[in-house]
Amino acid sequence: MRGIGSALRCLVLAAGAAACGSAQAGWTVQPSDPPADGAATPPDAIAPEVAPEDSWMKGWDGGVELGLNGSSGNSEVFNFRGAMTAKRKVKLYETSGSLTYTFVKQDSEATENRAILDLRNDWLLENSKWRVFALGSVVYDDFKDWDFRVSAFVGAGYEFIENDKTLLLGRVGLGASREIGGTDNNITPEGLLGLDFNHKINERQRFTSSVDLFPALDDFGEYRAVAKAAWELIVDPETKMSLKIGVEDRFDSTPGDGFKKNDFSYFALLVWSF
Repeated sequence: MRGIGSALRCLVLAAGAAACGSAQAGWTVQPSDPPADGAATPPDAIAPEVAPEDSWMKGWDGGVELGLNGSSGNSEVFNFRGAMTAKRKVKLYETSGSLTYTFVKQDSEATENRAILDLRNDWLLENSKWRVFALGSVVYDDFKDWDFRVSAFVGAGYEFIENDKTLLLGRVGLGASREIGGTDNNITPEGLLGLDFNHKINERQRFTSSVDLFPALDDFGEYRAVAKAAWELIVDPETKMSLKIGVEDRFDSTPGDGFKKNDFSYFALLVWSF
């Protein structure tokens, strides 16, 4: 698996940088009896303290997703997909991230080897349906014209529908991407048009979907697109285990010589939530 060690190192460094950049801390005075002689408060009476609702380590929801299937006989197929997701929402912002890895092997030859790290932070505006966001992505793919694609975007989002059951969120932004290790390593300025639709069907089922379009700003007609949809069913509430069935399509209008424009995949996963 060419370069997978470098991929994992890049993904871990990117995740660490995002977490550090979003942490918040405050300084408060610890209660203590005033010095009898009127001397100044000793330095050790002042200590850092983080309010529970602002602690970066609290309030996260997420899960671990695993899927595995294969066959042996006239043809040998091995298919693995794993992911970790996390999400945290407080009064001022909402943070989400995911790390996904897929590997497919057919007749002793790898046909897919991809790792994707997505990070996103939305700053929520008080008493408004508008929000400001920043997102970044690192993709490693062993079967592309490049080894890595790094991208970052900023923009604004608007909640068309937001209630206990349904979320319809649109966004528009600007950013850039760069392919590393391929024939074209230049930075490409891109736009972003996106839409999220999530719906809670009942207490045990939900549907999630998203589509993102990335048109190139320096070459009209070139663009990338990512579309996802999944249905999730809670199988065992006590162990927080769910069944997740979904599809994903990643499109690139300029994939490079010998590469297909579409990468379409479907999956069935077991999800353990936390």
